Amino acid sequence: MTFVRVHKTKTGVVSTALVESYGDGTGKSRHRVLASLHGCEDTAHAIARLAAHRDCLRKERAELEPNVEPVERFYQTITLSTLHGHVYSVEDRNDIDRLLKARKRLLNRIAAIDRKLADIAKEAAIIKPHCQASPDEIRALAGEYQKQMRNQAAFELGLRLMVSDQRAKAWRRQFS
Repeated sequence: MTFVRVHKTKTGVVSTALVESYGDGTGKSRHRVLASLHGCEDTAHAIARLAAHRDCLRKERAELEPNVEPVERFYQTITLSTLHGHVYSVEDRNDIDRLLKARKRLLNRIAAIDRKLADIAKEAAIIKPHCQASPDEIRALAGEYQKQMRNQAAFELGLRLMVSDQRAKAWRRQFS
């Protein structure tokens, strides 16, 4: 039998998990955590949240994917030129280093997205059999979570812009 276990920490954070109850060989009742529901109150909300996160990650990966081929072509060109004895000036080396760091960030982000998508697929495969909600209900909940994620992303972007804006820093110093 499966159920949702809710645990509230001292700081007030709510943690939920999908738990399976089973009996061991001695007749005692045991509990096994199947998956974390990441604070969602039921399996339908957890599946919807995973679906919204998955869609967001797929969209980001699709936006990054066209940049991979030119970056790899640049890397191969630079590598082959260096192997054939081409010596770059200091300015060129600085530009190349900057571009190689950008390449590394791009490839690391794509790898992180792929890992997260695999984790989401694994969690969804565990939770889905225990969810009684219809696909339409899950789609509706996923749409709500996507709206929340867009609002949160816009808020974070606004905070970053505010922090990086020199006028905002001066304003905070003046009125602090």
